[in-house]
Amino acid sequence: MSAPDSFSRTQITLHWIIAVLVIFQLVLHEGMEDAWEIREDGGTVSLINPHVVVGTLVLVLAIWRLGLRLTRGVPPAPSSEPAPLRLLAAGTHWAFYALLFIMPFSGMALWFLEAEAAGEVHKTARLVLIALIFLHLAGALAQHFWFKTDVLKRMLGRA
Repeated sequence: MSAPDSFSRTQITLHWIIAVLVIFQLVLHEGMEDAWEIREDGGTVSLINPHVVVGTLVLVLAIWRLGLRLTRGVPPAPSSEPAPLRLLAAGTHWAFYALLFIMPFSGMALWFLEAEAAGEVHKTARLVLIALIFLHLAGALAQHFWFKTDVLKRMLGRA
């Protein structure tokens, strides 16, 4: 399969929807922690709540996005980019995919099965995800301002 010249409109849209939903999850996770504490104290909370619904939606969209990546492909990294940075970018993207699967599954295992170990995985994955987001943002900005490539424009649909 040859690499396409650009991301499809669907790939771009999925990228930004997933980004917004992940930020929503990270910013509003305390409500989920509060619900978990209520459950641990013997209180009653709905098993279906916004965090669970959005986490499941992120998983579904990540499956769709990964499917597109595997069937359609993605544009190649700029040839002017140093090889170590291309490797870092590729690793970062695959780590994102891994986390977009690990986090929903571990969250579901904790919430529905009360698997405490899954909760620890979920907490650790959250911290790794936050670090990856900052690395991803730094990489996108470096591509645009330092390396002067069209990488950022491609994901904005302007290349």
